[in-house]
Amino acid sequence: MSYTVEITKDNLIPIPDTLCAELGFTVGDILVCAMDKDRAEISMKKHSDQTLTDEQISAAGNLTRLVSIEAAK
Repeated sequence: MSYTVEITKDNLIPIPDTLCAELGFTVGDILVCAMDKDRAEISMKKHSDQTLTDEQISAAGNLTRLVSIEAAK
């Protein structure tokens, strides 16, 4: 499955609620992000350890926590 979304000027990746539901993502989930160097795309999947702190997520470099865009503004 493949979806197209545009990164905002604030470097946010907006994932519509319907897409989150289809992918099984919920606010607060920790996602692994991988960039394909040969293509302009990022793949995301749930991280195996959903108990990481924000500091651990930041230190990893390729992890992010799914947040509500409304809460991020």
